[in-house]
Amino acid sequence: MLLMRAEMSMISVHAPLPVSIRQVARSWGARLPRRLKLVAASAMLLVAADQFWLALQTPAQAIRDGLVSAADATADLPWTTPRAEVQVAVGGYFPGRAVSVDAARFPVEVSVALDDIDRATCLEARRSAGRIEGAVVVALEGYRSAADCRTRNAMTWRIMP
Repeated sequence: MLLMRAEMSMISVHAPLPVSIRQVARSWGARLPRRLKLVAASAMLLVAADQFWLALQTPAQAIRDGLVSAADATADLPWTTPRAEVQVAVGGYFPGRAVSVDAARFPVEVSVALDDIDRATCLEARRSAGRIEGAVVVALEGYRSAADCRTRNAMTWRIMP
């Protein structure tokens, strides 16, 4: 009978690095030109400020910004764009929201319905995004008075390129 012996080898994953990461970062940073560092820092600051601004927006402001961006996107789409692509293009401007996009009448209008909107957001959205005029008109359907806003609302806007 032949017995086989298994031998084990040990490899340490936590072996110390021959060079400190701090030393590498310092030497890498020292080789970069000062202007490049300033440009990179400015770009990071702009991105951080944009994210900070987005975090401070009320839900109604976010809805209005999404509607304006969606309106601009529909104006840029060719008239021959398939409905599914219009739905994806418009729906992408409302992340984290229950949204349904009806593009059946696309070159003429696109309907955007947002569900589960609370009363406070409804009141503010009715006021700030009831009608948005520009190259593309965005109009809220219904909700003519504050009394129309209930505890939970499903609001629909028509985007007319």
